[in-house]
Amino acid sequence: MAKLFDATGLSYRTAGWAAIASGTLGILAYAALMTAVMTRTTMALTGQVFFLFRTHDVIVILQFLLMIPALVALHKLSHKQLQGMSRATLATGIVALSLTALFLIFIFPWIMSDEYYMIPQAMFGVWLIVVNWQLSGVLSRGIRWFGMVVGVGLLLVGIFEVGYAIFVNPIGLRIPAAPIEELEIPVETTANIILHNILVIGSFMGVLTLPIWTIILGRKLLRVKVVQPLT
Repeated sequence: MAKLFDATGLSYRTAGWAAIASGTLGILAYAALMTAVMTRTTMALTGQVFFLFRTHDVIVILQFLLMIPALVALHKLSHKQLQGMSRATLATGIVALSLTALFLIFIFPWIMSDEYYMIPQAMFGVWLIVVNWQLSGVLSRGIRWFGMVVGVGLLLVGIFEVGYAIFVNPIGLRIPAAPIEELEIPVETTANIILHNILVIGSFMGVLTLPIWTIILGRKLLRVKVVQPLT
């Protein structure tokens, strides 16, 4: 049985393929989101636009959950160096991913609004910045800097959500979520314009690029030669 099942290699390979699957799903999710945004013309959602938004939500849930094995693998890989990723750091990343998925699940019973998940997603962005800064010698400089750019982008998206609730309209953070009929289009104030510009920048820097970074990480994990199990 041991000859047929190499637990070490399978663990890293599984994490690598999970990361690649996560990245692929992330690209599909972004396409669904952009299609919904570009085809939406009023505050009221048509059936097609509503379906696209919910499709995005389901795919992102899977995207973030599939990243968890990659984080575990990255934690193990980091311990090939003198100072590896701590268990607390790993736990923080997993919690951020899990909360993002959970907050998206809470959209369906209308417990939370559509944008709430951006807050733990921003937490994961900070995690990416810190971890990529620390993993010199584990990941290449290009991957690390790319990961930090992704992290900044995700953080900007979270800043938009918090800033919007503070300076424009707090109803989006209400629990249970406000009915869509109560969501009015806000006046185009300076704060609203600035925050939406931050959202656009963060979306391109972080949401669009996270799947690409994840796929690159997955390819890296597939090439790892290991001598210790991933447990």
